[in-house]
Amino acid sequence: MTICVFLLALGVVLRVVRFINSDVLFAPVREAVERRYGDASKISYLLSCPWCASPYVAVPVMAAAYAWGEHPLFVVFAAAATASYLVGLISTNLDD
Repeated sequence: MTICVFLLALGVVLRVVRFINSDVLFAPVREAVERRYGDASKISYLLSCPWCASPYVAVPVMAAAYAWGEHPLFVVFAAAATASYLVGLISTNLDD
């Protein structure tokens, strides 16, 4: 795995974990889990904790990067996810 592929895969992990933990589009899933299992349940905690969710996202993403990291579809998807994360991070911290 090249450093470029690793960094792109890292961007995918960042974006997916952020989506799970904080994105409004994933909120109905988090809310449904909280209604079903309670907000103190381990699964609710997993969906709200980046430290907890990241290993479950990182393992399959890094395995895919290792296996298909040079494939154009992986590169396009990973670059888009990485760009999405970076634009969100930058615009959140630099905009007024």
